[in-house]
Amino acid sequence: MPRTPVQPHPLAQYADRIDPGKVYTLRQLAELLELAPSSVSGMARYGWLPGSRMKPHRRGGRTYTWTGKQLRRLAGRPIKVQFDHERYAPTTLYRVGCRCPACVQAHSEDSRARKRSLAEDAFPEEKRARLVALVEDATPVAEAAAEVGVTVGEVYGRATWDALFAEELDEAAWSLCVLGQADPGCSTASGYRGKPGGTSPRPACRGTGCREWRRAASQLERAEAAAA
Repeated sequence: MPRTPVQPHPLAQYADRIDPGKVYTLRQLAELLELAPSSVSGMARYGWLPGSRMKPHRRGGRTYTWTGKQLRRLAGRPIKVQFDHERYAPTTLYRVGCRCPACVQAHSEDSRARKRSLAEDAFPEEKRARLVALVEDATPVAEAAAEVGVTVGEVYGRATWDALFAEELDEAAWSLCVLGQADPGCSTASGYRGKPGGTSPRPACRGTGCREWRRAASQLERAEAAAA
């Protein structure tokens, strides 16, 4: 039998962000709750968001709306939730307290998809292609990122999950190699750190070989720290 515990309303933690003078559409409420519109629609159908009105949508059909005052009141009302996986979407159940493996996985996938969608908006394909071209011309990644209007974090963050972009960036970044791929110092600590002083100073290298050395060294350091 599904359990029916009392839980804070999903709106509770967002109450201070609700404008009491505003009218919220379903999509606007979904953005506020950081949920898919389908999940908010489910909440409305299941009675968690009473008091809504239906109004014509500009693209046809009808949509739910709520006043900010209504949402503020609802935020203060706890709800009884059935963790009924046949009736409710896993992402919705996660939002109201279910932590079963299926709901946790659905929440993780939904969060990842939402973050990647935002990442795509901030760093679309045309910007990625331009950045790669700049790096191929020996422009440091930080400068190339600034040129196309993104941060270094967005560049390397994208590379952690976009294998194609990571490969293109690595290939382009060989142009940043200070010593040259054939030099014994390439892909070493010495190459990565450079030589700021002495008779033959050399800048720190951020070419692909030295970055790969730094990446492997960091992984080893983390593994040793975890084992200690």
